[in-house]
Amino acid sequence: MTNEQQPPDGGREASHSNGSSADEGGPSRRTFLKGTAAAGAVALGVGAGAVGSASAGIPTPRLHRDGNLIKDPDGNVVTLRGVNIADPKRINVTSQARGKDAVQVIDTLTDASNGWYPRMIRVPVQPVDIGEYEPGSGPPVPAFDESQLESYLTNHLDEVVQRCAERGVYCIIDYHRHRDVQWAEGQDGPVNTELQDEVDMFWDTVAPRYAEDSHVLYEVYNEPTEPGMWEDPTDTQWVADIWQLWLEMAQPWVDTIRSHADNLILMGSPSWSQSPEGALVEEFDGEDIAYTFHIYPGHNSSRQQNWEDASINGEGVEGVYEQAPLFVTEFGWEENAGQYIGGTDEFGDAFHDFLEKSPAIHWTAWCADPVWRPVMFSRPFADNANDSVGDPYNGTVPEACSDLPCEWTLTTGSGGMGDDIKSWLEQYRNDGIPGEGTVQPPTDEPTDEPNTPTDEPETPTDEPDTPTDEPETPTDEPNTPTDTPAADALVVNDYDGDPAWSSHRNDLGQWCGAGSFENGSGEVEDGTLVLEYDNGGWFQEQINQSVEGYSTLVFEVSGADGGEESEILFDMGGVRTVLGNVTDDSVGTSTGEVRVDLESAGVDRSSSSLSVRLNFWQGGASTLELSEIRLE
Repeated sequence: MTNEQQPPDGGREASHSNGSSADEGGPSRRTFLKGTAAAGAVALGVGAGAVGSASAGIPTPRLHRDGNLIKDPDGNVVTLRGVNIADPKRINVTSQARGKDAVQVIDTLTDASNGWYPRMIRVPVQPVDIGEYEPGSGPPVPAFDESQLESYLTNHLDEVVQRCAERGVYCIIDYHRHRDVQWAEGQDGPVNTELQDEVDMFWDTVAPRYAEDSHVLYEVYNEPTEPGMWEDPTDTQWVADIWQLWLEMAQPWVDTIRSHADNLILMGSPSWSQSPEGALVEEFDGEDIAYTFHIYPGHNSSRQQNWEDASINGEGVEGVYEQAPLFVTEFGWEENAGQYIGGTDEFGDAFHDFLEKSPAIHWTAWCADPVWRPVMFSRPFADNANDSVGDPYNGTVPEACSDLPCEWTLTTGSGGMGDDIKSWLEQYRNDGIPGEGTVQPPTDEPTDEPNTPTDEPETPTDEPDTPTDEPETPTDEPNTPTDTPAADALVVNDYDGDPAWSSHRNDLGQWCGAGSFENGSGEVEDGTLVLEYDNGGWFQEQINQSVEGYSTLVFEVSGADGGEESEILFDMGGVRTVLGNVTDDSVGTSTGEVRVDLESAGVDRSSSSLSVRLNFWQGGASTLELSEIRLE
């Protein structure tokens, strides 16, 4: 999705954000989830969303291509349906304008108690956001360096990839670049080698990082633009020549990915990924490759309501999905949204029929966001919210969204796609999922038909507990700790340097990390992890085992000011709320215990993908020092 360039007939006008395009910071190449998603062992009905939220997730084993179908390891045919989100860094940077951070967006979109059943979420990773350019700009080539990419992955993408695994959905990592593939001025050949090097560097870093995550798919390049294959789609030689240029450009990226990982690969096409029929000329070389298709109401084939226009030997798009899996990773509509993306349910209903013509067609609607268009949600603050990387409120945050997450409202009616996409996902919740099991909605009498949307959106019931206006008065003296931890305590991390924090391993041998703090990913000083925050930062310790034999989580902690429990979001085993809501203790200015009764808090202790996560985006600035986390 972009407005960086406008093709003669096919590109969308813009509008990820108020008239501007969204095309565009402790590195680790290791996967988060070696013990969870790689085995496809995401527990059904157990999620890690807002308090009371449950994810009707599915197993997410590694998928492979068999002819034109996608199958799981047991040979079951899998058809994936879902949504796009905005770039996770863009969401995090503008979270108070949007009303949610990136993890909260995933939680919202996988909340089965509110009728959400995506099986796949596409995550656009934009050069503009990696390299920190202004929205709407066409970033130079290269748009970023390896350090900026590592920072982006550690601080923004890793947590989203992990959350998708925890919630039981497949995750498409989409390199969301829009740019020509032909040679650039001053170069010697037909291929833009500088752009080729940029994308190769991206996948050389990203592919091995998530190689063991069975729920991750790789979309190699969002939308190659010019030269367009639409100039004469009936000219077989013209189409073949452009496709051969694309093969020359992109085959090295496929080879780079395959040198590191076996994840399913999705390939776009010149003409803004509107011309997948090039695959009928010659497919990319490699195993487990599918092809993408992007379409919006203003495109020629949409105006004709014929998304299978013949262009090569009378076969066209229909010929593609009869030969190879087809992933429609972008489509959508919004009334009065401009020449290309503007549309109503007339487009949506007809396109829905196309999407369901074959189990070889998979789809993700664009876009489950209140800012990037076409939108599926109305804006929390229509007069103020924007997509700027700066301060959208000039220092004044609207009172209604001073505490995240804020409520989002689905778009409805003929010109709004939100309720339609949600109902489609519910309708097909049991269709084409891995394995032989089904996932039913959380009602006494489930039906195969989707719930009929009402004119008024349902009132959410899963908002986190509201913190009190006044936090508990901190004391200078800490809570009196026990002389020694219980003999049978399970130490998650004691930050004694063995293993080192920089190794991203804790005392359980599991992944640990942090990011977006004033001091980067945190620093260990004299056996204490120091996290300096100013309305930002995330921290995580993976446990990856059932802890049903333990009843209490203990933080040995102090704060620079005391009372920091009212500023920190606690996230563990399906519970996501302010830390002060799940403990009777306060963070003092000297080290003491903050204890969480896990059963009383509602934490699911049986999950095999359990983790402890703290989020610091709720406002406030201080320094937290952790000397130990353990279970008793």
